[in-house]
Amino acid sequence: MLGNGVIDTIMAGQRSAADLAVIGLGAAVYISVFVAFRGVLMGLTPIAAGHFGAGRLSEIGDDVGQTAWVALLLSAIGIPLLWWIDPWLNLIKPDPSLQGPLAQYLWIVALGMPSTLLFSVFFTLNSATSRPAVTMSINLAMLALKWPLNLVFMDGIEGLIAPMGAVGCAVATAILSWTSLLIALMVLAIDRRYREFHIRLHAPQFKKISELLRVGMPIGVGYLIEVTSFTLMALLIGRFGTIASASHQVAANLATLIFMMPLALSNATSILAAQAIGGQNEEKARAWIFAGMRLIMGIAITISLLLFLFRTPMAQLYAENATVRAFAEILIIYAAVCHVLDALQCLLYSSLRAWRITFTPMLVYGFSLWGFGVGGGWLFAHSLFEEGPTATQGFWMGNFLGLAIACVGLGLLLRRRFLNPVLPVKT
Repeated sequence: MLGNGVIDTIMAGQRSAADLAVIGLGAAVYISVFVAFRGVLMGLTPIAAGHFGAGRLSEIGDDVGQTAWVALLLSAIGIPLLWWIDPWLNLIKPDPSLQGPLAQYLWIVALGMPSTLLFSVFFTLNSATSRPAVTMSINLAMLALKWPLNLVFMDGIEGLIAPMGAVGCAVATAILSWTSLLIALMVLAIDRRYREFHIRLHAPQFKKISELLRVGMPIGVGYLIEVTSFTLMALLIGRFGTIASASHQVAANLATLIFMMPLALSNATSILAAQAIGGQNEEKARAWIFAGMRLIMGIAITISLLLFLFRTPMAQLYAENATVRAFAEILIIYAAVCHVLDALQCLLYSSLRAWRITFTPMLVYGFSLWGFGVGGGWLFAHSLFEEGPTATQGFWMGNFLGLAIACVGLGLLLRRRFLNPVLPVKT
């Protein structure tokens, strides 16, 4: 899924620093809204995984239908939130030449939010019931279409479609998101394996929706804090000029891309642990978490070393501008170091979610990632560096500090859960 963002970043970077900045700023705004809403929908994950582990398959369908109602409600909130462009421009304060393309980018990408959120429900259903290959196949098919669609709308077709530059990426994204949803609905209708869940869209049920929101709202806020601690970097760095935004976008996109590995494995660990808890076997749940930790941290350290070693060719791949490449190489080093901590905090947060512990981790996120991450980054940028592209390093220092504190806080919460099991430990 993040491959779409990588393609957008590379294609925009090969055209101009302005296009790259629009992609970076526009994606930062969109992701801040979308990930928070998607996090709310992920409240379905431990609920459905618990039903699946306990063999209560028919109850999964009811919860999926109620989650779809929540997705539609969130879409009705998200679209006008993205279309109300003035507060975003006042926050970012981009170069005047970027304001028009940035507004168009957000207007268009917002049109894909309903389909993307509804597809997230389908995604969560498949993950919770150990069928991730279904959504992976759809996402890979859409990824294969992303580059040619970007070419069509970014460069245009003479006599048919005017060149749109960075805005063309938003058009391609919206088209592919609706296509993904249509394919998902076809799979639900045709594939007999889903019939055992009795998926149906009944009238909204307050009890089920309230349970989903009780679990999902803190997850959504937690994801909002996690993502905005990162996207706020992009928005605040936008005040330091186009070169600063473009170079940060290179490192940020790479950091987001490599984060997908620990994110995916952390989600898998959480789901397997939740299924074990649903089956009344907490010892097995703990075993899954320790197995996930060994695997995730080993991969994270390896990826960080590779990113450090190949930072120069990576920067050259993303950016044509020599100045952007030079600053991006420095930020890639920060991204490599932060990745290890990012992987650990992701695993700890996901593990707590298996027990439906979501509120306290949200508080830890706010304290560490916003308070020390963004706040510390702002302080470092203005006290340790001169105003300009070099100041971006201060924000990455703050990011490291916030992630380190998050790891400590989440680790203590998980340790407390292990010392106070909620189920009898089976031997």
